[in-house]
Amino acid sequence: MILSGCTTVLARKSVPAEFAGDLQQVAPYGIDRGLVRFWGDDLTTSDVEAVLQDSRERLRVDPAVLPEFQKIDHADWLILSGGGPDGAYGAGLLAGWSERGDRPDFRLVTGVSTGAIVALFAFLGPQYDDTLKTLYTSHTTDDIASRTIFSGLTGGTALLDTRGYRTLIDGYVSDAMVAELADKHRRGYTLLIGTTNLDASRPVIWNISAIAASEHPMAKVLIRDVIQASSAIPVAFPPVLIPAFVGGERYDEMHVDGGATQQLMLFSPKLSLRALDEALGRDINRTVYIVINNKLKKPYNPIRPRISSIAGAAVSSLISGSGTGDIYKVYAIAARDGEDVRINWIPRDFDVESAELFDPVYMTALYELGFAAGRSGIDWRNHPPDFLPE
Repeated sequence: MILSGCTTVLARKSVPAEFAGDLQQVAPYGIDRGLVRFWGDDLTTSDVEAVLQDSRERLRVDPAVLPEFQKIDHADWLILSGGGPDGAYGAGLLAGWSERGDRPDFRLVTGVSTGAIVALFAFLGPQYDDTLKTLYTSHTTDDIASRTIFSGLTGGTALLDTRGYRTLIDGYVSDAMVAELADKHRRGYTLLIGTTNLDASRPVIWNISAIAASEHPMAKVLIRDVIQASSAIPVAFPPVLIPAFVGGERYDEMHVDGGATQQLMLFSPKLSLRALDEALGRDINRTVYIVINNKLKKPYNPIRPRISSIAGAAVSSLISGSGTGDIYKVYAIAARDGEDVRINWIPRDFDVESAELFDPVYMTALYELGFAAGRSGIDWRNHPPDFLPE
């Protein structure tokens, strides 16, 4: 009885299988205005046409965008990977880049897991650099999560209670921020965040800026849900149930860390960027910047025979291995469509160790490393690791 009293079990009504595959038919919180999400691993012909049509409509609906858009012949995109507390590196990199004075104005930003948090503020601009610094250097594990070990062992959904983390998200994603996101969307900018639909075992890409611009009364709540879900490490953090409506009936979808299916993301390979340019009547050259919040090449490091050390090392290895594969995928898309790719990751010789899940001393050291790299000039690689270009 004592143990069951500590258990948190989510009651749910999952989306029926016959509807679950069509994201344009299932409306999160009833938001069905425009293209607010799509599958990250596949696009049907109708999905591709919906993306192209959405791009055309954005230019027609807001004439103020058109003059600015007609001047664009180059666009910079930013992709931010997962990595948990190692997101401090990406946060510092962006701040140092801002101080250096040559940080681009990113027209597209994507983020997964911790990268989703960094992406939100990176998308809005350098004025949020101090906010990112606070997020990644001032909070401890206790600020974000508390242990619910009995829940995890007796039928609950996670080992940690992350209500503190949700409180942080709610504090930052305000009405004012949603208005900023919506304004950027109307001016042709796009923020994409990835989650994993656990029922379908598939990645979902959420168009956060489009959700903000929908002006739906639940837009702010959905954005908060998506950010929390994107970084909800399975087993450790509880999943997020997102209400979904089909034919007037309310169901729910279970979403967890976007890194469970992809560590970084762009689009499905089925969407040609050249087709997108043709639909918009523009010929745009792009530079795709990829920031990996992890070490892709790890030094030899004997692991203590303890469950926390073993789990931490295993997860870190999984992230770096999966991230390398995702880099190759993005690189293949960019190469096909004639775009430049620049990649950076945490240096192999960074050897500060973390004393807890979210250790402010460790994260501060990683933030400062990223800041120094951004300020002095980032060591960008123009091809994936261990790839020999012609």
